[in-house]
Amino acid sequence: MGLKVVPATEADAKRAVEIEEVAYGTSSMSRALFPGPFPPSTDGNNPRVSKLIDILHADPANRWVKVIDTDLPEGQDMIAFASWFFWTAPHIQEPETWPPGTNPEACERFFGGMRTRRNERFAGKPYSYLKLLHTDPNHQRRGAGSMLVNWGLEESSRLGIDSYLESSKAGQGLYAKCGFEVVGTLVVDLSPWGGPADVTSPLMLRPIGK
Repeated sequence: MGLKVVPATEADAKRAVEIEEVAYGTSSMSRALFPGPFPPSTDGNNPRVSKLIDILHADPANRWVKVIDTDLPEGQDMIAFASWFFWTAPHIQEPETWPPGTNPEACERFFGGMRTRRNERFAGKPYSYLKLLHTDPNHQRRGAGSMLVNWGLEESSRLGIDSYLESSKAGQGLYAKCGFEVVGTLVVDLSPWGGPADVTSPLMLRPIGK
């Protein structure tokens, strides 16, 4: 039967984090942002798993979806994951509190810079936001990422709102094929913490009706 987009739940958080870790690995950028050590979670999960679940519970606008390969055994069939937010009323994102194991100054420079640009662009406006998109490297180039992007765009069109994301340079082509256009660029210097001096994130918008 092939690939299929279905809702993801809290039970999928562990697998989502596994895909994220395999897909992005350890880099100088991630070491600058998340140097560790991380304290054990009170629920026994990887702290990243617990954080994803906390975000899901905190905001009803957050919706998770996944792509499953129906030819794989149940429990091993999730090959891609996305976290979308659909804010149908004006929404301002508040500053985060960075937990132990992170580098608060570096995270605020990088993620806080993104948050500031989002808040400026969408002040007083509803919009949807693709926060996370991960595909298992063993299943890349099968269209799973595009399926998750297009799922969110269809929902955004139904709601009548623009869609927005921050991309990596590597991911920019995928989003462009789905109708996103670059509306700005964020360049962050993480070299004070051993990271790259020019982390570049294209800021991308898909206007409603495009």
